[in-house]
Amino acid sequence: MKNRIFSFALLLSIIVAAGAVAQNLPGGIWASPQSNATEGRLRSNADDFIRPDTYTSVRFDKMFALLSFLWDENYNPIVTAGFSAKINSLYIGAFYSGNFWTNAPANNYTELMFDPAPAGGKTGSSYNYYNNISVVPEPVNNASILIGVADMGFRLTYRSNHQYFNNSDIVTRNPFYNNPAYPLAPEYQLYKNYHAEEGYIAPQVAWAMAKDLTENGIRPYATVDLVFNRNYQMTKTSGADSSGFTGDKIDHASNSFNPELSAGLGGYTFYRNNGLRASADFDYSLALNIYENDYSYGEAGTYKIGRIKGTYNPRIVPFEEKFYVSNSFTPSVSCSWSSDRVALRLKLNLLFSISTDEAKAMDLDTANNLVYHGNSNTTNTFTFLPNLRLAFQYKIIPDRLSLNTGARIQSTGIISETIDRAYYNNGTKSWSQRIHQNSFGGSGNNIASRFHLGLTFIFTENIWIEAMSGIRNAYGNEEAIDIFAPGGLFSFGSLLFALKF
Repeated sequence: MKNRIFSFALLLSIIVAAGAVAQNLPGGIWASPQSNATEGRLRSNADDFIRPDTYTSVRFDKMFALLSFLWDENYNPIVTAGFSAKINSLYIGAFYSGNFWTNAPANNYTELMFDPAPAGGKTGSSYNYYNNISVVPEPVNNASILIGVADMGFRLTYRSNHQYFNNSDIVTRNPFYNNPAYPLAPEYQLYKNYHAEEGYIAPQVAWAMAKDLTENGIRPYATVDLVFNRNYQMTKTSGADSSGFTGDKIDHASNSFNPELSAGLGGYTFYRNNGLRASADFDYSLALNIYENDYSYGEAGTYKIGRIKGTYNPRIVPFEEKFYVSNSFTPSVSCSWSSDRVALRLKLNLLFSISTDEAKAMDLDTANNLVYHGNSNTTNTFTFLPNLRLAFQYKIIPDRLSLNTGARIQSTGIISETIDRAYYNNGTKSWSQRIHQNSFGGSGNNIASRFHLGLTFIFTENIWIEAMSGIRNAYGNEEAIDIFAPGGLFSFGSLLFALKF
């Protein structure tokens, strides 16, 4: 019995060989050091306890808990905590990762007496202009709850780095003061309303079978992500602003709604012999980017509000109609082999995607109606991006210490694009062209091979530590590995402490 318990932490003998990545927590917010080191091919209890398809493989009597620390890609210090328990036949798992309110904007202000205008001799709260939303790194918070019942898992996840500022009757130092282009700009600007927000709010609902439907596998799953991206600022001045207009002025609006639906079979084993197992799987994902934003324009001394199915940003392309849709198909083949001390894993993903990306410049005509004006591009893309993931685990000291290592070999993507381009002049098409082009590579599709190393150390039957070395070799970025430098062999990219009773 003891060896069985240890095997869960080290070799993960009960593992769906073609387990879908989509059932991990969304957004890449969590993977155990063991999973990271082996490219997701050798997960641990720290992964499975919050996955709707594998929570049943986490063996404990009363509870399971973990605590982990890492730095994310934006150098945010991230703390991760997890807990699960069983109440009769009901499984409950809870998860949090983030940095709480670290880097959240303080929104400090100073109480000043303004005499004369803009405050008419009143005391006002003076804020720094355009300093109400912080920049990267930002506060990051992720939470998830998993309910397991009747051989099914249901998980609700909430992710956010959203920052929000909304206040009334405030004053900011006017950056246009003493600027000849804005002769009406006062030194201080009084706002009846000041609203700004930035970041994402991303709930996800996931469902999966936690038991094979056939003797050879099949654990279907489905996830729905609802990602709300916010990048918006609106102000209303008391009286005319620096441009001489009154009313609600939208400084910029690039909000989008990005839903994504994913589903998969959950793996089917078609070969077993002498510890060798081969499986096949298929995953599908539909992703959309939907834009609908307000914009403002001046008319007769007053700001008017309109709406565009795109973005409004006067500093880049003022008006741009936008839409994006992508269909991704990923057939895959996995192989696994285990002995007393060694576990080997292999997975070949064959990712195909078909996407349409539209971006059409617009402008206001003489009647202040939006018409196409400028460049119009519709890009239809077919991408084939295979990658091979390899993992190796060796039990240096049986039931105590294991070495985990993994590599990802990603070939150059094959891309075929059809681009429909046009140029509009105040709603009239001036010219158009269609371009067909094939390429190897491109943004995000170049060779991206890498290597990781980690350890799993078991103190007792119920307590263990996982660590992933900072070592990483990415082809094309680093020609060699310096084991003594930051990010080298003797630094750690993540640490995890876990226990169960």
